[in-house]
Amino acid sequence: MLGPKISRRNLAESVLKGISFASKPFQRKIPPTPKSIFILRNNGLGDLLCATPLFEMLKRRYPDAEIVVGIGSWHEQLLENNPHLSSCVAINAPWHNQFVIAPNLLKILTYVLFSSESRALSAMKHDIGFDVVGSIWGSMLLLRCGIPLRIGVKGYAGGHSATQKHITYDNDEHVAKACIKMGELLGISDKTSMRPQIYLSEEETCFAEKFWEEPVNRSRIVIAPGGSFEEKRWGDQRFAELANMILKRTNHQICVIGGQEDQNRLPKARFYGFESRIKNLCGKLSLRESAAVVSSSDYVISNSSLPMHLAGAFRIPSMTLLGEWYDSAKLHYKQWGYPEGLVLGKETSNGIHNTSKPENAFESFEKHTLESLRIRL
Repeated sequence: MLGPKISRRNLAESVLKGISFASKPFQRKIPPTPKSIFILRNNGLGDLLCATPLFEMLKRRYPDAEIVVGIGSWHEQLLENNPHLSSCVAINAPWHNQFVIAPNLLKILTYVLFSSESRALSAMKHDIGFDVVGSIWGSMLLLRCGIPLRIGVKGYAGGHSATQKHITYDNDEHVAKACIKMGELLGISDKTSMRPQIYLSEEETCFAEKFWEEPVNRSRIVIAPGGSFEEKRWGDQRFAELANMILKRTNHQICVIGGQEDQNRLPKARFYGFESRIKNLCGKLSLRESAAVVSSSDYVISNSSLPMHLAGAFRIPSMTLLGEWYDSAKLHYKQWGYPEGLVLGKETSNGIHNTSKPENAFESFEKHTLESLRIRL
């Protein structure tokens, strides 16, 4: 017997399939060469960066087409200067993100059918639409906007019944690889790196340099203790203990980055005697400025959050410390990790039911830095 959740989803898929079929006579025909392509990615900050290889794929294949991405207001110009995009449009949709007020069916349907953002998107008359997450609501938005060729995901959050093409969700697959596979559905076979892409200006990179001390033999460590909710975070006390170990046992310098809400996670008073080697920049930088600080660092330590993906974008060695929310560090690495990155956390299938302790994290940090840290000469 199917569970209630599966039964509801099957019903929703059937309804969506019916709507898609009934609206077919009123939809525009799919042109041989698209003039405009829309990508829906109104999710987390790291989620957006993981989709950037898809933008490059599409622009290389369709150089004359407009490539438009739908993002949330919280992304704060993260895609600025991206040469593969024509524009970004606001899609503050109330699903699959932690930034919009908790969704319910009425709010979602109101947004899809009547919001100014969905009306504006409909007026753009895109030829191809990607719902990168793959959800019932994302597919419904693409359908409502009359996009004739819709591409989604089967097996994650639904919606594939209203798409013409879809990939199948694979729990063991990196998110960026899944995005690339979506592009391959259009016959694009170009080799594309899975690296996130963020394009900083020279002014932004020069700006970041002023936060670091001058000694050339002092490595630059970024610590980012923030996260979207408590269970995802490794813990303020643990980060403080780890930072103290780094300051006491090495000659490294530390910049702490994050939002205004992260300002008191690692207060300077906790590092008496080492104040000159740690700077708290939380709440003082924009997302792009934080990215610039990461790009100029030698190592990044964070929760599973944006800085992990920024480190991946700039090939900076990193250590991601998982909170109680995650049951498998190995699975997290498969889905979100990077070659020069390290992920520490529980591994419940192997009997490891506790998150990493600060001392263990420091030992892993020391070993990892011996292997990969870029010492400035």
